[in-house]
Amino acid sequence: MQASLAAEAQVHRGRHRGARVGGELLAHVVLPIGLLVVWQVAADHGLISPSSFPAPLSMARMLWSDALSGKLETDLLASLQRVVWGLVIGSALGIVTGLAMGMSQTIDRLLTISVQVLRAIPPITWIGFAILWFGLGDRPAIFLIALGVVFPMLLNTYAGVRQVDRIYIRAARNVGADGWMLFKDVVLPAAMPSVLTGLRVSIGLAWILMVVGELVGAPSGLGATLMRAQDYAQTDRMLAYMLVIGFCGFLSDLLVARVSRHVLRWQRGIER
Repeated sequence: MQASLAAEAQVHRGRHRGARVGGELLAHVVLPIGLLVVWQVAADHGLISPSSFPAPLSMARMLWSDALSGKLETDLLASLQRVVWGLVIGSALGIVTGLAMGMSQTIDRLLTISVQVLRAIPPITWIGFAILWFGLGDRPAIFLIALGVVFPMLLNTYAGVRQVDRIYIRAARNVGADGWMLFKDVVLPAAMPSVLTGLRVSIGLAWILMVVGELVGAPSGLGATLMRAQDYAQTDRMLAYMLVIGFCGFLSDLLVARVSRHVLRWQRGIER
């Protein structure tokens, strides 16, 4: 009897969770779909000039053509590869440096001024040096992405370490934790929410800087195609690829948010 009631309760919770997820999904897509419909109707009735602001169906046909030819896939994979490499390199450098500065006052004093000065320099101003150091192709784009990512990761990691409650540190030391164990079991978990927040910020910057980086002689990529479309006044391709880049950024952020919820599940109460 108890097993039957437990199974029925589990089914009820599953249905409730499914209905809630479905409702949230519907709420998220209603506004974008509504805007697309209004946009298309306005274009069909001549309220919007197709040469200056192409209709959704026109962009969809163009994207479908690029997808069938393999161009969209090639551009997407090329840009994704640059974003991933730049994000990995920049995040690794930022996290390691932030941890070092957060845990050592000596390193903090040595690096603070240099970090603050370099952080204030826009990554786009490094394009000339990126070409000089790395030539043309993928490497300058990866360099610019990594350069833009490293400082948000560094500062969020640093803040996360500095905000660890000293009560946890003292309690861990009282039970014999020290050195690596203290870092692994106390400092790193407590700083993780801030680190993951920095990662979400960095992913958005990575997609922005991907477009900048692909100006540096990239043979393919979403940003490179976007810039070439600008040169030839291909407004449908320009706007379509802008939306593709935005959608890629959204999916990347959604992925990190899901990972964050899994990693930080200890922060939440019992889900109902």
